[in-house]
Amino acid sequence: MGYGFLSCIPILFLIIVGFATKRMTETIVVATIIGSVILFKEDFFGGFVELIYEVFSNESFQFIVLLLMGIGGMIKLFERSGALAGFRQLLRRFVKGPKSAMVVTWLLAVIMFIDDYLCLLTVSSSMKGLTDRYRVPREHLAYTLNAQSISLCLLIPFSSWSVFTITNIKQFDLTRTDYLKAIIYMFYPIASIVIALLLALGILPKVFNMKKAYERVDQGGPTLPEISDQGASIVEDDDTAEKVVPSTPLNFFIPMIVLIVVMMLSNRNIIHGILAALFCILVLYKGQKIMTVGQFFNNFFDGMKAMVAIAFVVLFAFIIAVENEKLGFAPYVIGIFSKFITPALLPLFIFLIMSVVSFTMGDVWSLILISLPIFIPMAVQMNVKPVIALAALLSGANLGILNCLQSDALFMTYAGSGVPNVTQIKTGLPYMALAAFLAAVGYLIIGLIG
Repeated sequence: MGYGFLSCIPILFLIIVGFATKRMTETIVVATIIGSVILFKEDFFGGFVELIYEVFSNESFQFIVLLLMGIGGMIKLFERSGALAGFRQLLRRFVKGPKSAMVVTWLLAVIMFIDDYLCLLTVSSSMKGLTDRYRVPREHLAYTLNAQSISLCLLIPFSSWSVFTITNIKQFDLTRTDYLKAIIYMFYPIASIVIALLLALGILPKVFNMKKAYERVDQGGPTLPEISDQGASIVEDDDTAEKVVPSTPLNFFIPMIVLIVVMMLSNRNIIHGILAALFCILVLYKGQKIMTVGQFFNNFFDGMKAMVAIAFVVLFAFIIAVENEKLGFAPYVIGIFSKFITPALLPLFIFLIMSVVSFTMGDVWSLILISLPIFIPMAVQMNVKPVIALAALLSGANLGILNCLQSDALFMTYAGSGVPNVTQIKTGLPYMALAAFLAAVGYLIIGLIG
């Protein structure tokens, strides 16, 4: 059953009210209730409860909850053991000021390309102490990681995102080789990564909200936005962490290497890697008498508890994504505009429409599954190279999700950096708009020249 324009109402409410009030948590809860009323009418309460159960049984949600709890526990263990402090001491050899702090952040994100969640949580948690030390606004830290995380995962052909996409394009007779060919046409991810580096180097100027953030810090204000700006979620940044004696950086490096190696050996399953890393931490810290077994579990549970609030918000983000799918939101929006497209404009259209729909939907992997059967056959029918259509599709999804209020990527960045979703979007928007403009021009040119 199609709901037509009614399918747009929950998302329109979320975007308008979310940006107007900066109260992301309350807004997304109300938006899900509106979606339930449209779907289930007078039985909306029972339907809403069923949606909650459906999301709890969703493997992707289960994965994110396990990831949040595991990474949260790991980070707390790194903090309390002094491993994170030791790692920061090592980085201080290379960080001499705000510019080098952001360049090192950029480089660490490149190293953590395997998984976007791993990049967002671990790099932000590792670097925020140093960026604070050199008076870099947390907004810049958050933007740099957001601009790179998914972009890197799309450009590296053995990351979590690329493996997912390669698996799902096989039904259209496309292979890993086709994905490799598509990489050179992924204009938005390429532009996003380069712009983040140019901003870190100071080659691009700080403008609008980014400029205001630097002015706040230069005038003696906090590196984290003021409390009045932090209405987008309910997760608090922990500025009261106890001071610990730094331990060897190996107490950070060894578990992270174990995590990545086990993850790669287990078909890129990061949960396997986290469990192996936690066991490694227990053995390392117990062996060095840094922690007892009891202290290990107490610290781990403290880290888990810090992630409970964000898991709650992600639950409602998943509910609204399920509602969007049941309402037929993506096919409705795509169907409206696809009637007016010519072959020359198809790459640009795919990029733009995927940007809009992923910005409103939030659940990108589901959107990719929905859009591949629409755009790949359309490209073949219009004699447009499928690899170009695939690149435009992924570029648009990349752009949209990085500006989506209910995006899990923004929530993960919030968990690590303390910068709320709305603030992240407003600060990074000029630079993402520049990358989007360059990508749009690229797709227009590639479409016109065939």
